[in-house]
Amino acid sequence: MSKGLTKVFLTILILNLSGLRTTYAQNIVLKDPEKSYPLTHPLFLVDPENNLEANQLPDRKNFKPSKFPTLSLGATTASVWVKTRILNQSNKTDWHIQVDSPPVLQSVSVYQKRAGSLIKIFTSYADKPKATGEVRVNNLLIPISIPIHTEAEFYIQASSNNILRLPIKVITLQNAFEQSHLSDLLNGIVFGMLMAFAIYNFFVYILTKEQPYLYYLGYIFFWSLNLFFYNGFLPDILSSLIWLNSAGTIIAIASLLSIFFTNSFLQTKKNSPFFYKIRGQMCLLSLLILLTDIFWKGAYSFILVQYLMYPYFIYWFGAGVQSLRNGYKPAIYFILGFGLLMLGNAVYNLKDLNILPDNLFTRTSMHWGTLLEALILSFALANRLNFYRKQQELIQLKTIEEKRAFLKELLQRQEQEKKRVAMELHDNIGQQLILIKNRSWRLQQLSEAALKNQVSGPIAQVATIMAEVRGILHRLRPYQMDLLGLTQSIHGLITDTFADHHLEQGKTDEINQHFSTDESIHIFRILQLLTDGIMASKSTQQIRYAIIRQTSSVDFQFDLQDTQQPLGNSPDIHNRLELLKGSISVHHSQSTTQIKVNIPFTQ
Repeated sequence: MSKGLTKVFLTILILNLSGLRTTYAQNIVLKDPEKSYPLTHPLFLVDPENNLEANQLPDRKNFKPSKFPTLSLGATTASVWVKTRILNQSNKTDWHIQVDSPPVLQSVSVYQKRAGSLIKIFTSYADKPKATGEVRVNNLLIPISIPIHTEAEFYIQASSNNILRLPIKVITLQNAFEQSHLSDLLNGIVFGMLMAFAIYNFFVYILTKEQPYLYYLGYIFFWSLNLFFYNGFLPDILSSLIWLNSAGTIIAIASLLSIFFTNSFLQTKKNSPFFYKIRGQMCLLSLLILLTDIFWKGAYSFILVQYLMYPYFIYWFGAGVQSLRNGYKPAIYFILGFGLLMLGNAVYNLKDLNILPDNLFTRTSMHWGTLLEALILSFALANRLNFYRKQQELIQLKTIEEKRAFLKELLQRQEQEKKRVAMELHDNIGQQLILIKNRSWRLQQLSEAALKNQVSGPIAQVATIMAEVRGILHRLRPYQMDLLGLTQSIHGLITDTFADHHLEQGKTDEINQHFSTDESIHIFRILQLLTDGIMASKSTQQIRYAIIRQTSSVDFQFDLQDTQQPLGNSPDIHNRLELLKGSISVHHSQSTTQIKVNIPFTQ
C-alpha cells in the first residue's frame, strides 16, 4: 500500500471514529432501569423567528452539537429544537423524558419520528394547566414507549420566558421520584421556614404597626413565590392565577416592594438622602419590567431584569453603606442580607450559563441565599427595634441631663438673686433701720418723761421690723452656711423653726465634707421647705429628727405624730431632689408619720 493510500485510509478512520464519538455523546443507550441517562452535548437548532415547522426538520442538516454538556442559550426570545436518538437495550419499554426547570420554559413540545414524519406526542405551556399525559411533578416527565432492542428518534422544541436551558435525561418513573426525594425535602424545609418568617413578621407588624414589617412581609412573600416558580410548584399552588407563573411579574413586584422596604428600614430620608430622592426612578424600573411582562410575553421582561438588576444592586448597597456611614448600625444586617441574596442568585445564574457546574450546591443556591437573607433581615428588624429603643433611651437620658442642667442653672440664678437681695437688705435697709433705732433711742434719752413713753413705741416697732428682716435674711441666705457649714446650718434651721415644739435630736452625723457648696444650698433649701410643710401640717408638738450618714448617701429623717396633711409635695423640693439624684419617702402609721430624704454623695 502506497503512502498516499495509507494517509487517506487513516484520515477516513479518524473522521469515522470522531463521528462515532460525537454520535455516542449525543445519543442515549438505555440499559439499566435503575439508572438515569442524561443527554450530553445535544444536537440543537435555533429558530430565531419561532416559525420553523416540525415537518421541515428531518431534511435539515444544520443541527450542531452543544459546546457544553447541558444546552444553555441564556435569555432569548428564540426557540430551540433538540434532536436525539434513543436505543432501548433494557428490559423495559416504558420510560420518561425528564426536562428540569419547566417553569423557566414557556413551552415544550416533543415529537417522535415515525415512518419518515414527525408525530407530536406531548405539548406543555407554562401559563396553562398541565398537559394530558404529563406526570404531576415539579419537573417535566414526558412518557415515551420504546420497544426493546429498538431505536427511536425524538425532537424537542422549547421556548422560554426566562433562561433557555435544557437539562434533559431519560429515566424511569420510579427512579425519577427517588432522585427528587432530596430536593423535595430541601424545598419543604426552605418553604416552611420562609412561611414561618413571614407569619412571625406579620404578627410583629400587628403588635408594633411598624411599616418596615409590612413591606418586608410583602417582599418575602413574592420572593418565596419566585422560589416556587423556579422549582415548578407555582402552577399547582396558584392554579387560578396561572398568569403569575412568570419570573418577570414576580421579580418586578418583589423588587418594587424591596424599594419600599429599603427606604422604610434604612430611613433613607434621614440616613441616605440621595437614595431617598431617586426612589421614584427605581419604582419606575420595576413598573417597566411588570408592564413589559404583561404586554409583551416571552423573555423580554427577563432580559430587562438581567440588565436592570445592576441598578437595584447599586441602590440596595449604596443606601445601606451610606446609612451605615451616617451611624445607622442596623444597616450592616441589611447589607449582609441582600448581599447573600444576590450571591445565591448569582451562583444560580452562573450555573444556568454553564460557567459553574450543575450540582446540589449550585442548584439550591437560590434556596440558601433567600433563606439566609430572610433570617438576617428578620433579625435586622428586631435589632432595628432595639436600636431605636436605645436611641430613645439616649434621648431620654439627654433630656434628663438637659433638664438637670437647666434646673441647676435656674436654681443657681435664684440663689444668686436671693444672695443679692439679702445683701441689699443687710447693707441698705438693715443699716437704715439700725440708724433709725439708734436715733430714736438717743431721742428717747434726751426727751422729757412725757415724750419717752411716746418714743418707746416706735423703737419697739423698729426692733420688730429688724427681727423680721433678720429672719428674711436668714431664709434668703443662711449665714451659718458660710460660717459653720451644712450640718450646723440644718441644726440651726430645725431648732429655730420648731422652737415652740417638743424637739428631740437623734443621731446627727457630720456631713459637711460630703457635699459641695451648691449641693449644700440645695439640701438646705429642701429641708427648709420640708420644715415649712411640717409647720403647716398641724402636727403635734413632738418632733424627732436625725442626720444619718450611710455608705454612699445621707438620710435626713423626721418622726412626727398625728400629722393631718400630706407632706413633701412641693415642686421645688422635687426639682432639687432630681438635681441631686435624691429621693423622698413618707410612711404613715396609726399615730406617727416618718419622712426620710435620701441624698447620695460622691465625695
